[in-house]
Amino acid sequence: MKQRLKSPIVWLAVLAQVCIVLAMFSRQLGDEVKVIGTCVVEILTLFGILKQVLTEAVSVYLKEFFASLGGKYIDVDGAGSKTNKNQCVDVIKAYCNRVFGVSVSSMNGYGDAWQYYDNFNLKSALTPHFTRVAYKSGMRPRAGDMVVWERSVNSSSAGHIAVASGESDAKTFVSFDQNWPSGRPCGFVTHSYNKVKGFLRPKDYGKVLGLTELRGTGSFPTPVNWKNGKTKETVFKDNSLAEEIGSLSPYESALCYSKSGSSYVVVYKLNGTSKHKAGFVEYAGGVAKAPPESKTYKNGSTPETVFADTAKKLKVGSLEARETCYCLGKTDGMYLVLYNAGSKQKCGFVEYGGSVD
Repeated sequence: MKQRLKSPIVWLAVLAQVCIVLAMFSRQLGDEVKVIGTCVVEILTLFGILKQVLTEAVSVYLKEFFASLGGKYIDVDGAGSKTNKNQCVDVIKAYCNRVFGVSVSSMNGYGDAWQYYDNFNLKSALTPHFTRVAYKSGMRPRAGDMVVWERSVNSSSAGHIAVASGESDAKTFVSFDQNWPSGRPCGFVTHSYNKVKGFLRPKDYGKVLGLTELRGTGSFPTPVNWKNGKTKETVFKDNSLAEEIGSLSPYESALCYSKSGSSYVVVYKLNGTSKHKAGFVEYAGGVAKAPPESKTYKNGSTPETVFADTAKKLKVGSLEARETCYCLGKTDGMYLVLYNAGSKQKCGFVEYGGSVD
């Protein structure tokens, strides 16, 4: 609201509306003032200027963005056809504006959906925030990706563009669209990968998912001994303790590297091998105080796969490009990391040393 009140366009529109109201109750002001005020408002609306300012908002995360527009029609730029002003690119402009802070006016004249991908290098308002990724069979869009289709996907040859929700499988994915099918308001749509040309992938997933930048204390922890009790202890994928990835036998020993919420990060021998596995356990295992130390890990320019084990048999997640997290040490030549995954934390092993090296 404070941002809107600073806008001279908003105040011009308010002044015009005041003139219109006063003219309705004052003969002295006459019809001329009423006409002028009406014209000002109509011109601002016609060119999308007033609507543009009113749609610009403080930064929100992806889920908030989806929730705010679901079931609504939006036209942020005043463009589109005479019969349909609510285009797919309006969602994209609103997304870039509200999540990444890109002004709507800087995206004026960006053209049809297909041009966002084909002419991406010319879109100077987008290149600081996104990377163009060509689609290949087997790829899946990540949450926050802008998915762009070929021009031939519709009869208008304009192509299509939408924001990926993060929900996908090998055959379909879900995105947040407008005007798909034609005339539909903003909402989630399930698509096949047919005629998908590529993705415009966010460089900063902190802005998309609300990731907190994690910074360590500057040194690796000295792990403490963890010893199981007389019953089997389940090992989980994340600190919500919801998804099982292994177990520790009665009286089995492990090393505790950290504590996350009410759960403990442990590393233990992978059965029958010299390799190791990491995960979260609920039982304290005799640990009075988990080590608080960690180093800051910052990933490079490409996503990094996170494995539950140093044998690289079980993938548990990935670190986004330039994502930061905690590094708890090095095991079997791989790096043990603790990182945010939405509202949860995960741990595992990565090959790339990031900023630790």
